[in-house]
Parts: sequence; structure tokens; C-alpha cells
Amino acid sequence: MSPLLRGVAVAAVQVALIGAVGGKLLYDRASLPRAWVETAGVDPDLPIRGRYVTLYVTLPLSPESVATEREAACGRIELRGGQPMAVLEGEASGAANYVVPRRSTCFRRAGDGDDRWLLVEPVAFFLSEHARDPTLGAQPRELWVEVTLPRHGAPRPIRLGLKRAGGIEPLG
Repeated sequence: MSPLLRGVAVAAVQVALIGAVGGKLLYDRASLPRAWVETAGVDPDLPIRGRYVTLYVTLPLSPESVATEREAACGRIELRGGQPMAVLEGEASGAANYVVPRRSTCFRRAGDGDDRWLLVEPVAFFLSEHARDPTLGAQPRELWVEVTLPRHGAPRPIRLGLKRAGGIEPLG
């Protein structure tokens, strides 16, 4: 096999892999539920960070979840009446013999006395080269992100929006 033919074969495999991942994400976006969720704890402006913002997704606790005294717990995200909610299944920290359930999402309390929970793993939203950073000057509880909610794992961000008096106004 000539070097040119090997190069073309490697390029074809890479294009197929990227196409498969892109196709899966497009299929998920079309078939899975979507929702706007509140964000918290936006990254500061760091020059080595790149063109993305790290967003902590904030969710209310579902009514049937027992509010634990722990600071962290695992569970899943469910869409109820068009609003995503954290459904807790167990406690994630403090118990030496506790094992995080497979395909489970972990949460931590948003603050003292708050009934909202943050995803432990933040989501990254990548900005285009010339886009303005929406986190600069944003007030708390103002920046929202539309996400795809897969059955297992973290939500996937689609677009950002600002909460205004009339609802959420998508950016860009």
C-alpha cells in the first residue's frame, strides 16, 4: 500500500469517527427532551481558559425526593411539567461504603437554606471566535442555558439565554 493510499485511509477513518459522533449528537438533540435551566458559579475571566465558559447547572429538588442533610447526593434529572428537576437516589459523600450508582448524576447543595441543587460536574459551553462572553456583567440568576437531557449523564448545552421580564431571551 502506498503512503498516499494509507493517508487517505486514515483520513477516511477520522472523517467517519467525527461524522458518527456528530450524527449521534444531532439525533439526541432531535429526539431527547430539551429545557432551559438556571446556571450558577460562572468561571472568572482567565486568559488560559480558552473560548468557553464553565456553567454550573442549578435544579430544584423534586417533591418526592427526601432532602438529605448531606451536602452532596446522587440521582437523576427528570423533566416534570416542562421543568427539569433533581431526583435524589442516595447520598454521595460521608458514607465510606457508599458507591455512586452507575450512570448516575451527582449533585451538591447550592447554598445554606436553598432548595436548589447544583450538578457536581459543570458543563462547558463553547463560544464562537468573535462572540462576546455572556458571563461578563451577568447578574446571578440571570444567565440560563438550554440543554438536551439524556437519560443518563450530564445535560448537553445547546445555547445560552438571559432571563428578562418576559421570559428567557436566547443570545446570538
